[in-house]
Amino acid sequence: MSKLRVLHVIGGGEFGGAEQHILNLASTFPADEVEVAVVCFYDALFAGELKKAGIQVITLDQFGRFDLRLLLALRRTFQTFRPTIIHTHGIKANFFSRLASRAMQIPLVTTVHSSLRYDYAGALAYVIVSLMERGTRLWNRHYIAISKAIADILRKQGVPDEQISVIYNGTDLSPYRQNQLRESDRSLLRAEWEIPQDAFLFGTAARFVPVKGLPLMIDAFARLLREQSGDAKDSLPYLVLIGDGPERTLLENKVRELGLEERVRFAGFRQDIPACLHACDAFVHSSLYEGLGYTLIEAMASEVPVVASHVGGVKEVVFHEQTGLVVQPGDTAALAREMNRLQQSEELRSRLAKNALEHVEDTFTIEQMTRHILDLYKKLLS
Repeated sequence: MSKLRVLHVIGGGEFGGAEQHILNLASTFPADEVEVAVVCFYDALFAGELKKAGIQVITLDQFGRFDLRLLLALRRTFQTFRPTIIHTHGIKANFFSRLASRAMQIPLVTTVHSSLRYDYAGALAYVIVSLMERGTRLWNRHYIAISKAIADILRKQGVPDEQISVIYNGTDLSPYRQNQLRESDRSLLRAEWEIPQDAFLFGTAARFVPVKGLPLMIDAFARLLREQSGDAKDSLPYLVLIGDGPERTLLENKVRELGLEERVRFAGFRQDIPACLHACDAFVHSSLYEGLGYTLIEAMASEVPVVASHVGGVKEVVFHEQTGLVVQPGDTAALAREMNRLQQSEELRSRLAKNALEHVEDTFTIEQMTRHILDLYKKLLS
């Protein structure tokens, strides 16, 4: 049997969960079964990471955001690469790929990584992307939902159940399991961030966008510090925010307004996330919605106990008092309370971290994800 020729299509202007998903998948496909390439609409960091990994990249970055010439260029790419499967990620990639592949008789698969309702807060933007997405679904063969929560959204939008497969995002756990580096990572990064080696450190890693609820996290941290104001100063915790995005200035201003500069650090965009997690004592997640939660899985693989918003696909990852602690989204008092519980109880942290690691190893490995997606490709072609 000849190799499957799989062509992934994505905007690729940032490096988030969808981009990491493609990198994991393309790096893990069996080379004797699959030939893979990735089309990016931006020649940015993600395209560079694919090239480093030896994955073929086709960049179509010479066109404007919704330049119709992109449609023709994408169609020529399909004709040249001659894929067996086209696999799309994100509104723009879905829209242009579906139009470009019409009448080509190539099965087109879309992975749905998130909820449009939370990705596009503005009413007009949401209406436009909804029309783009739903108006072209006629030419889509199958949907991969990264969680049961995302699958439920698709069903409510009228996608037939037989066109949906739930396949959890898989993570390469090995970088997070390098326990021999834990102490050195902790020491080096705390020195870089000017945080005492023995201080309790809460951390998060996220895009600085509204759906991540980071202002709520800062409010909860401020509340936690107020409640601990009678304690010795050297016992008070710190918070590090790892990432970047359009809300950075807003978050920095909020930290200043609340007088938290001494206790909050902005680490910026980082690619050494395993090391960053090793430097933390607990991981905090405050999203208003989450399709699944890559960073939660990474923290759990690193044996860093988590407290998270009880939303979307997070409900399939974090089980209260078992694999972590959960709070309702937007409840800063509850978030501060659960953060305090983690800080005060080493036994709780240890128990949650142990259970979480077992859950991740059973459910969220990259090998499981790759096998399920490859089986789906073969099923669609048969």
